[in-house]
Amino acid sequence: MNFTQVIFCVYCCIVKLKAYNITDVGLLKHNLFHNYDRQTIPKTDMKAPVNVSMSFSLVSVYELDVKNQLLSTSAAFKITWKDELLIWNPVNYNGLDQLTVTLASIWKPDVIILNSVSTQKTLTNNDDDDHYVTVNRDGFIEWWVYVNLKTHCKVHMTNYPFETQICDINVTKSYLDDQSEILQSVDNSLSLDNFVPNGEWQIFPLHSFDQIFLRSNREVLGLQWKIKMKRGRTFYTWNFLMPSISLSIADCFSFLLPAKSSDKLRLSIFVFLANAVLIRLFNDSMPAISDDISLFGVLLWVNILVSGLVIVMNIVITSLFYCKSPKIICKCCDDFIECCKCKLLTKCCKPCYEHQADIKRKTYDLTEFQNAQKEKKEYASIKHGDISISINEGIDQTFIHHRGMKIQLGTITDYLDVKERIEWADVSRNIDIIATLMILAAYAILYAATLSELLRDQ
Repeated sequence: MNFTQVIFCVYCCIVKLKAYNITDVGLLKHNLFHNYDRQTIPKTDMKAPVNVSMSFSLVSVYELDVKNQLLSTSAAFKITWKDELLIWNPVNYNGLDQLTVTLASIWKPDVIILNSVSTQKTLTNNDDDDHYVTVNRDGFIEWWVYVNLKTHCKVHMTNYPFETQICDINVTKSYLDDQSEILQSVDNSLSLDNFVPNGEWQIFPLHSFDQIFLRSNREVLGLQWKIKMKRGRTFYTWNFLMPSISLSIADCFSFLLPAKSSDKLRLSIFVFLANAVLIRLFNDSMPAISDDISLFGVLLWVNILVSGLVIVMNIVITSLFYCKSPKIICKCCDDFIECCKCKLLTKCCKPCYEHQADIKRKTYDLTEFQNAQKEKKEYASIKHGDISISINEGIDQTFIHHRGMKIQLGTITDYLDVKERIEWADVSRNIDIIATLMILAAYAILYAATLSELLRDQ
């Protein structure tokens, strides 16, 4: 290092240590803005565009209005660019290397929020340029702007209310083209260090992309930030899913109530009306017109259809219970009752085993009657003094003989099989059991299929 370089370094240290005053600030502003035109693009080479760097920081998510498809957020933009007309040497101003001015005094980049739903899409109002910016000695300007945004968000309703939504913040230019200004992102992936957590939504790290937008029949380059949000499940689980499951279970077990009880039909009607109220509450939170159909909404509609079917089945079962003509029960009903009996458990179930033994004994007695019919004999089942009960010409004719009188009675077959007679009450009770199992299985399959589809991409 020679003597001249040493002297220069000492001079720079002295200048650096010497504090500037208000006079230096006023002099610098006068020299910079004396002939400055804020409507002129600050480039010495007008063929080269101004590179505007943008950084997006999400502060808070206020609300995602699913019904109107609007996202309300609070965000901060850091915008930097180089103004080649605002460059100075700090040595001439006692080391003054930064200057704070209002945005109204310098050229402002052309930046708009394209998908904003407000009429004012710029970051500031046209007459409100009182924001302060920092101008560095090399001409680089740094502008921090905090805004409350309300932007359009395309909401996908397929997995609602257990969905993950992706909303966009689209930034582009309104009047300048790509030859005059270029928007570029500082980082492709942004952190959420300054984010205030939202109780309803879980926010993932943001990502930015270069995007081409169509403005006034021309393509312009812009930026797009994607906000990925996952809805919390707790609220909708306890306010929609759990009540729906509870109503479905109650609907299944309405068949287990006695048919003669009026609560049987009342319970199924109550479940139907409760499902209707639940659907009304769910539909109020959804847009009136949507390209997607909510799977959970379909589940609620299927539930109300099944509960309507349960009402019809309970009416039929109750009608069968009060039917007074057991003789019209066809053989298929008899076979149905037999299928419902625990035949596989006969050997290990003592009551069932004794029941089957009684049937065999009665079958044996009837066989004797049939043999008597074939041999044309008179079979006397009871004889006491001059009173006798006999069967003539088969077991279908039963008579009482007393002092020359002959009184015909009902068939002895009916008497012997009175305990084995199939009645409509038995049919209705077995239908109740089968219906409980069928509806319970249908609900289980319905919920399993729907929830697996809703939570598959979570």
